[in-house]
Amino acid sequence: MRFLKTSIIVCLLIIIGTAIKVVAYDDVGIHVEFSEIKDTFHRHLVKYVGDCPGETWSGLAADGDLRFISYNTEPNKRLEVNLINLRTGKKITRDYKKVQLGSNDFNLRQLGNEDGEHNVEYQIYNKDTKQTIESGNFTYTITTSEEIKQRNANWKLELFCAQDGNRKIRYCDTVGKREIKYCQGRKTGETRNQGIINLDQNLVRIDLYSN
Repeated sequence: MRFLKTSIIVCLLIIIGTAIKVVAYDDVGIHVEFSEIKDTFHRHLVKYVGDCPGETWSGLAADGDLRFISYNTEPNKRLEVNLINLRTGKKITRDYKKVQLGSNDFNLRQLGNEDGEHNVEYQIYNKDTKQTIESGNFTYTITTSEEIKQRNANWKLELFCAQDGNRKIRYCDTVGKREIKYCQGRKTGETRNQGIINLDQNLVRIDLYSN
């Protein structure tokens, strides 16, 4: 079991009473559930151009569910942990009670996910007595990649009542036609090629009575 193990470490370990002060300890940091501690997280940006512009982010640094853990202090239901990002000033508090997992999950948008290195100060404490069990610092680094993609729209023909948009076409004297712009399967409200349909045209008879 890795908790409370004795191993060769490159750190300063100071024991004051029951509190442990740890600096730059390899067994303290952030991890994905059931994985080893990670010190680098990546995010990827896709910028869309064309008919349907926009952008999307992906990657652990953008939206991954992560946990804090220290293998010096075994989690239990009486403990909580404070994490303070000394670069961004953001602070989060989580229960520190999940055996082999550490804290409840969070994402780096809550703590800091700008490019570069982040120094985090942590404090594990008893949530009832507020007594500090362990404290120290760890670091992680954010990297970003970016790409540009073309994203075009789909245009779908729609018939409508030109007299009253709420009236069914079968009860309408003047029927219009238009193309509706769809982006990623969603109607945008943008239209083109509007006109009036002759009700005597057999071509539109099926469309008219399907509404």
